[in-house]
Amino acid sequence: MNPNYRHTITLYNCLKASDSPDKKDHWYRTKLKGCYYKAAINRVDSGTNAGVRNTYVVRIPKNPAYLPYAVWACLPDEKRSRYFTMNLDDVVVYGDCKEEITGESGMTAVQFMKRRKPDAFKVTACADNTKAPLEGHYRLGG
Repeated sequence: MNPNYRHTITLYNCLKASDSPDKKDHWYRTKLKGCYYKAAINRVDSGTNAGVRNTYVVRIPKNPAYLPYAVWACLPDEKRSRYFTMNLDDVVVYGDCKEEITGESGMTAVQFMKRRKPDAFKVTACADNTKAPLEGHYRLGG
């Protein structure tokens, strides 16, 4: 195993309101050990976004508990919590985080991430790289 895969992350998957029977977002928390995690501060020199920005990369080793979002979203609630997925707008926190995202006042995803910055990010890119010949993984970026 790659020695860089030594970090613990907490992944918060969002069951989107459009896929939920009650038409509300629901969040599922999964702690994953043995991941690659990198946070970097980058200078941005373009247009109105000039300044400094954090960027994140997480790689999760191939895992039998992973399901594509379309499959995961169709599971009954009691089974869904046994698996994880990856999707845009999910949230990643560095380390073992016990807090829940409920959508209630004070515990929305945005409020949660503000409290956890710089150790939290919203997923803006994801890829299933498990077919790679060496060290297949799921990649999350933000």
